[in-house]
Amino acid sequence: MQTDLHLLTLSAEAGGVIQLRNVHKTNVGWSSYPFLPPTTADGLLASVADGERWTEGSFHPPRSLRVLQDFSGLATLGGYPVNGALTRPHFRAHVGTLMSYDGPLWAPPAGEQAAGKKPAMVEEYICDELRFFVVGGKEALRVLWERVVGRVSPFAKKSTLYFRYEEALDLTPLSIGEASAATESIAALPMVELGSMPKHAHPHLVPVRSKAVRGSRGYEVTWTPLTCVWESGLKVREGTTVLLTETGAGISKSLFEMILEG
Repeated sequence: MQTDLHLLTLSAEAGGVIQLRNVHKTNVGWSSYPFLPPTTADGLLASVADGERWTEGSFHPPRSLRVLQDFSGLATLGGYPVNGALTRPHFRAHVGTLMSYDGPLWAPPAGEQAAGKKPAMVEEYICDELRFFVVGGKEALRVLWERVVGRVSPFAKKSTLYFRYEEALDLTPLSIGEASAATESIAALPMVELGSMPKHAHPHLVPVRSKAVRGSRGYEVTWTPLTCVWESGLKVREGTTVLLTETGAGISKSLFEMILEG
């Protein structure tokens, strides 16, 4: 692991509701993650930094900063909201499909792909701003900041992100240490390292790395999830090994290393 580590914070204004379906979703009910998981944030920043037009489908492998020139060794911890909340549950139709209110659920007749679909119960997420946290070498983070600020990108089905212009990059040196009783986590925290009970947050299976195998129908993607929780002010368990900022906030070292393995 690198010894000269820094934390880059990238702020983006969110324009619209966020729909990042969590892995517990069903075909008739899903709720958005209340933050961008590491794999999602990493792929989004890779697309923005590389000047790639955002696309969706199985015809390309997962995108990552670490496969781009100048960005090897960077770990994206995710994107975390400012002033955010889940929307009220509401029904949503499946776009371009035929709704069926009779018969068994999700059992369409032969040759009719969508005839059995029902309206889904959906919870989306809305916030004023997302803060992306990226850990790595100082020079690589500076190049990333130069390529991202001022850009606009679609994401999460219905939303857009604007990485507003900044006069200087928000860069903080990190050191390895142990969490105290007052150490707060700035990113998703593995459940086994939880040091305080969340006030509102729930545990999520969070994809922290991904890989793809190319087949005849495109890429088959698999994710490695980790049970994590996040909310502002969440404490890290005392004695846990963390990456510490100058203000005493912490980043789970085990999460950081697991992301780098991807």
